[in-house]
Amino acid sequence: MSFLFTAIVCSVLIGFIFKLFLRFRVDTFQAIVFNYLTCLACGWIHLGHFPVERATFSAPWFPYALFLGLIFITGFYTSALTVRYFGVTVSQVMQKMSILASVPFAVFACGETAGMGKVAGFFMALCAIVLVNFPFRTRESEQEGHKTGLLWVPLITWVLAGVIEVVFLRVQYGQLADMSKPDFIVTVFGTAGLIGLLFAVRGWATGKMVFARKNLIGGVVLGIPNYGSMLFMLWALAEGLGGSVVFPVNNVGIIVATAIGAVLIFREHLSRVNWAGVGLAALSIILMAY
Repeated sequence: MSFLFTAIVCSVLIGFIFKLFLRFRVDTFQAIVFNYLTCLACGWIHLGHFPVERATFSAPWFPYALFLGLIFITGFYTSALTVRYFGVTVSQVMQKMSILASVPFAVFACGETAGMGKVAGFFMALCAIVLVNFPFRTRESEQEGHKTGLLWVPLITWVLAGVIEVVFLRVQYGQLADMSKPDFIVTVFGTAGLIGLLFAVRGWATGKMVFARKNLIGGVVLGIPNYGSMLFMLWALAEGLGGSVVFPVNNVGIIVATAIGAVLIFREHLSRVNWAGVGLAALSIILMAY
């Protein structure tokens, strides 16, 4: 469980860094691009050689890595749209609801066991996600207003988050990649970074984007924990923890830790309903993990 705990810590740091982006007026898209390039550099250092070699293109997991690279970039974009039109709360809820896809896939497609405790913990986790993020209508969404014609945006955000987790499970259970090595995830990051960089270069060339050093620094600061969050999650899967445990515990653990950290560090207010969700989430983690 140590790898999973470390992955949660890294993911929480990512959330806090995104909060600081707003304070320092960092361009999120450019920072995301530099973040992926930083992840590629981290993998390069980790492996001791450039991660993409001739053998990479013939690896059984390579098509999945290319697909995930595209999904990573697209997922960030739809998540940003969800925040813009529906608020941060709805965006977070829709992303964490990805366990509605990954847990059933792990149980029915991958043959993982599903005892009463795991089933109960699964439904408790769903309730906890809702309670921790209640109410849904935040200040951001009140200012922008709910756009009925854009309801597909949060739906796509949820679908893409679920697709990412399902593809990871497919690669793991199909034994297409050695999850204890970073080759697969580094290729995913490299693909996402290359796609993002193409859009960024076009933006800089047309004047729609302005390069600033703070965007580069923000991307580097974001990329280090981002690399760690994915690497340690894959290591948690590689050490034998099932996907029906890893993804729910990871998602709910992020919400609980972020909620507590937001109160202690950023002095955010949580209602009694929110705290009830935190407690329910902690109980769901125990049930699903054991």
